Amino acid sequence: MRGMQKRIVYWLAAALLSPASLLAAPTVVGRDDQHLGVASCAGNTCHGSTRPFKDSKIRQDEYFVWQRKDAHAQAWLTLTSERSEAIARRLGLGPAEQAQECLVCHAESASQRGPRYQVSDGIGCEACHGAAERWIEPHAKGFHSLDERLEAGLYPTWDVHARAKLCASCHSGDPQHPMTHAIMAAGHPPILFELDTFQALTPPHWQIDEDYVRRKGPQDPARNWIVGQVAASIALLENLAGPRLGHGIFPELAFFDCDACHHSMKAGRARAERSAGLALGNVPAADAPLVMLGRWLDVVEPSLGERWDDQLRQFHIAGSAGTEALQAQARAMLAELHQSVLPKTDATVPSESLRRLIGRIVADARQSHSGDYEHAQQTAMAVSVLTTALVERGHAEVSDAQRAAVDALYNQVQDRDRFSAGSYAAALDRLSGAFHASAPSGIAGSP
Repeated sequence: MRGMQKRIVYWLAAALLSPASLLAAPTVVGRDDQHLGVASCAGNTCHGSTRPFKDSKIRQDEYFVWQRKDAHAQAWLTLTSERSEAIARRLGLGPAEQAQECLVCHAESASQRGPRYQVSDGIGCEACHGAAERWIEPHAKGFHSLDERLEAGLYPTWDVHARAKLCASCHSGDPQHPMTHAIMAAGHPPILFELDTFQALTPPHWQIDEDYVRRKGPQDPARNWIVGQVAASIALLENLAGPRLGHGIFPELAFFDCDACHHSMKAGRARAERSAGLALGNVPAADAPLVMLGRWLDVVEPSLGERWDDQLRQFHIAGSAGTEALQAQARAMLAELHQSVLPKTDATVPSESLRRLIGRIVADARQSHSGDYEHAQQTAMAVSVLTTALVERGHAEVSDAQRAAVDALYNQVQDRDRFSAGSYAAALDRLSGAFHASAPSGIAGSP
C-alpha cells in the first residue's frame, strides 16, 4: 500500500519543490540558537555513512539519504531554475535564489544562520530538528530521554502534533511562510499538504523497529492523517481569522478554492451542494481539511460531527456576508477545534471505524465534491493512507481490484489541467464497488 501512496507523491514533489492543543505542542528551545549547517552532521562516524550501520539504533546514513534522495535538499537549488527565475521576475523580486519571499520556505531561517551554514543546502537537518548550536554536543554524547532532547533544543519530530505543525508551516503556509495568490499567479503551483502521504514521500532516514517504538512511541498512519488534517484546518482558520485575509476589494485569494474561478465557462456548471449555504457566485474557502475533519468526526463522535458540519455551513454563509462575519466564524471553529476536537486525536481509532471512515469519505466525495479538484486530491490520499493503516494492523488484505481502483483514482488527480469531473466520479464509483464487494470483511464499511 505504501507503493500506492508514492505514485501520487512523486509528482507532488516535482510540483512543490522543482496532547490537547496543537498550538501548545512542544517547540524548539532557544530560538536564537545558530544553525551550524548540514556539514556538522555529515561525519562518517555520525550521520555521513554511505550505508546503514549494522546493529545500530540509528541508520547513520541520514546525511547521504537527505543529499541523494530527499527533495528538501534541492529546495534552494530549484530557485535557480528558469521557472523560479520567471516567477521572481514577474513579482519584481530580483534573483529568486536571493529573494527573502522565496527563501522563507526554500532555505532555513536567515536570523539563525551560523558561519558554516550554506544557503545552498536548502532545507537541511536543522530545519526540522532545530538549530544545533546547543544540542550538537550533548547529542554526540548521547541523550537518555526525550526530555533531555527537548531541554537541549531539539525539535520534537517524534511527536505527531509537533511534526504536523512544523510541516504545515510551509506546506499549508503561515505568517512566517506566506503563500499568496500573487505568487501562484506568477507561476508557483498551489500548495498542498497531507502529513502521512508527505512522510511516505520523504525517503526515510529512520527505521521504525521495536527500539524506535520503545523510545519514541508507536507510529500509526491513520493518526498521522487526522493530525495532519487538524494542522491544515488550523492553518487555514488562523490565516482567515488574522490580518493575512486582507481588507481590500479582494481578500487574499490563496485561502480560497482555485477552481471556483479557474474553470471552464460552459453553462450548467453550478453545483449547489459544493458549499451548502454559500450563495452562487461567491468563492468558497479551500475547505478540504475542514470537510475531511468532519468525516472523521462522523465516525469517532457523530454528535460532534453534526455540530462541526453545522459550523462549516455557517462558515460558508459567513463567507457571503463579509470579512468580519467570516473571521468571527473562523475564530469560533478554532475554539471548537482546540476545546473539543484535538483531545480526541490521541486515541487510536478502531479498525472497524477506519473502514467506516473510508466509506464516509468516498460517499461524501461522490455526493458533494465530485467536481472539486482539491477535494479529489485529498480523497485519493485519504483512501490510500487509511487503507494502509488497516493493512499495517494486519486486519485487511488488499485485492487486485481494490489496488487497481485506488490507482485509477490517483490517475484522475495527477494533472489539474486534465482533471475531468465525470471521469473522477466514475473512478469513485469503481472504488466504492471494489471496496463494498468484500463487505463486511473488506476494507471499507458502508457509508
